Amino acid sequence: MTYDLLQGVKVVEVAMYAFAPSAGAILADWGADVVKVVPPHTADPMNGNPVAGLPDKDVGVRFMWQILNRGKRCIALDVSTEAGRDVLHDLVREADVFVTNLLPSARRRFGLDVPDLHALNAALVYARATGHGDRGPERDRGGYDITDFWSRAGVGHAASQVADEFVPLVSPAFGDLTSGGFLAGAIAAALFRRERTGAGAVVDVSLLSSAMWVMSPNAVAAQLYGIEAIPRFRHADARNPLVNAYRTADDRYIYLSGVLTEGSFAKLCAAVGRDDLGADPRFQDSTSLAANAAACIAELDAVFAARPLDEWSTVLADLPIPWTVVRSAGETGADPQVQANDYLVEVEGPTGKFPLVASPAQFDDAPQRLRRAPEHGEHGDEIVGGLGRAWDDIVAMKVAGDLL
Repeated sequence: MTYDLLQGVKVVEVAMYAFAPSAGAILADWGADVVKVVPPHTADPMNGNPVAGLPDKDVGVRFMWQILNRGKRCIALDVSTEAGRDVLHDLVREADVFVTNLLPSARRRFGLDVPDLHALNAALVYARATGHGDRGPERDRGGYDITDFWSRAGVGHAASQVADEFVPLVSPAFGDLTSGGFLAGAIAAALFRRERTGAGAVVDVSLLSSAMWVMSPNAVAAQLYGIEAIPRFRHADARNPLVNAYRTADDRYIYLSGVLTEGSFAKLCAAVGRDDLGADPRFQDSTSLAANAAACIAELDAVFAARPLDEWSTVLADLPIPWTVVRSAGETGADPQVQANDYLVEVEGPTGKFPLVASPAQFDDAPQRLRRAPEHGEHGDEIVGGLGRAWDDIVAMKVAGDLL
């Protein structure tokens, strides 16, 4: 189904790249009418597949643009001109939400800062997506997820503790998509308050703030214990043998996630046919198991290396300790849980169907039905006409280059 939780909510988005647009995509998933404003003659950097290392072939889908802008309408409008700003102001007067990732200097230059738009619409929820917050000595500097989310907040440092070099960002827009989810939730909270009180709001989520949130255990422990970060351990040095990844005979990995409770190791030993390990004095209780973790890991390494993944998947099917197969992104689409819960959705595009990942929340036990992203400026005439502008005015804007 197409969700209708935000049906009737009008969102104006003046943003590029991934963070703010991902919030707009989620709002569109939830039923909002999101109007994306882009420059007339400059494509958004995501309006393509700007990802290094992809195979050299045309897949017919600009997947980054589709991920970040599905379900929206798009107008190509020059907000640097008086005519373009007039149209934008009309959109804002009718809007419930304004979303932007423009830097403070650009917001001032285009007349799009908080005072400017609240003067037009006092009940507006004004949402900023920033790199590292809208206060402080660096508020005027931009940031990306690789700088503010991955590097600055300790995420990359934590991931690199057991690597031989600094680990790069694990996926394009990794921090952007995470932060966009937080921003969409914050916007929904502001809309709820406005529904109750009529008051507008200013919402700010930064890449740095969202990374600090996901790194909360590290950030707080570092302050309390006077350390750089919570230590990470290589496989052989793990403190808990039941929270570790083990290589199978066919070079796959099974990741166990078991708490060291009394009896949990014995259950694993019974499942893998090694009751003798469960009876070993070194591993008979949680205290001795922790004290002899390295020896236990060595034993389990040999156990798991003796059979291929298919056999282990059968053997461990009823194991009460949580475990999973370490999968690639390419394998995830065939995961039975992904399919059963409709986490990967087929979208109808101009040249056929293609997959998109649904945003995380599901409502009323119904899967999402997503709509494709718009083409650059696809709905400009429709949007401007909906503001009551005459066709002659629309043509004049096109001739002047204010509207595509």
